Amino acid sequence: PALSSLQRAARLDASNSDYQLRLGRFYEYDPANTDPDRAMAHLERAVELNPYDPQTWLELGAAHEFQGQSGQAEACLRRADFLAPNLPPVQWAIANFFLLHGNVDEAFRHFKVVLGGSTRYNQVIFDTAWKASGDGGKILQELVPGRAGPEFDYLAYLLSHHNFADARSVWKRIVTNSESFQAAQAAGYINSLIGDHRPAEAYQAWNDVRTKGLIAPTYTPTGQNLALNGDFEETLLNFGFDWRLDRTDGAYATLDRTAFHSPSHSLLIQFAGTQNVNYANVFEFVRVVPNRSYRLQGFMRTEGITTDSGPRLQVRDAYDPRILDAFSEDLKGDSRGWTPVLLDFKTAPQTDLIAIVVSRLPSRKLDNQIAGKVWVDDVSVAPRP
Repeated sequence: PALSSLQRAARLDASNSDYQLRLGRFYEYDPANTDPDRAMAHLERAVELNPYDPQTWLELGAAHEFQGQSGQAEACLRRADFLAPNLPPVQWAIANFFLLHGNVDEAFRHFKVVLGGSTRYNQVIFDTAWKASGDGGKILQELVPGRAGPEFDYLAYLLSHHNFADARSVWKRIVTNSESFQAAQAAGYINSLIGDHRPAEAYQAWNDVRTKGLIAPTYTPTGQNLALNGDFEETLLNFGFDWRLDRTDGAYATLDRTAFHSPSHSLLIQFAGTQNVNYANVFEFVRVVPNRSYRLQGFMRTEGITTDSGPRLQVRDAYDPRILDAFSEDLKGDSRGWTPVLLDFKTAPQTDLIAIVVSRLPSRKLDNQIAGKVWVDDVSVAPRP
């Protein structure tokens, strides 16, 4: 019934190319009615009636390819390319044709258009490119559009495969281009470098972001304070070498303008009284020199902190707490003002990155669900003489 209705419509409206296209598809793809010659005839009639529809040229090209007529198929696809040079679905089909025929360079040209106009095919294109070429430099130069969006997509792909060598080349192109981007877009790269024990590379990338003016110049350590944003006056970026705030049940952290040790912000952590929280959810990575003495200092103020285990400052080796993991004294109850908190420590011979943490250890008592507030301000890490 569907075929007869379509044939009747084509007879009644003989100048309608869409009916011819649909009949061509029917005879090409319907398993019970496959007829390549009829499919070809209808598709050729469709392009006669409407030579400006790229999809019809793609279908005609597919019909030629099905019959082994690669030359005619290529001519049809090049016509579709001429009509829709920037339409991702059309370019996707053309790219796959050339890839199937071993023309990787031509396939890359069309895949590049797809990447520039859609994220739908990213994973497949990147996978295909590495299987077809295996050349990171070629892929970056010939396939990835020179815009921040596709470049960051490709960077994320490389990081997911732990390919830091090629990721470095992509990052270099991103930061040397004149196009700007959001600082948060760099989070994946910088955090991945830190996670892969590459703090020096991570810090260089952090400096790249700062040099482009995407984060404040104050996000730079000094000889007197290696910690960044220790006064909490800048927005918390939550990546890289700024403070991280990880959410957890039973506690909430935010910047506060109502209480501060130095104007005009502090960090406030409020415990809900519903959990025996093992809290280490506010932290910052700081680069240090191995086998050297440092002092961690901050100012804390408490209000209504319950249980026998209160908030404190902690410093640990970012990768192996077994070689460095030290705590300050904890604060409980009401401090009635700002309390200086000091913690002297020495890095291990292999320690080049530490985490400074606002922490609270779980209580071992029955009454262990911590409530109350703690404010933190003016945190610093400095070498000791």
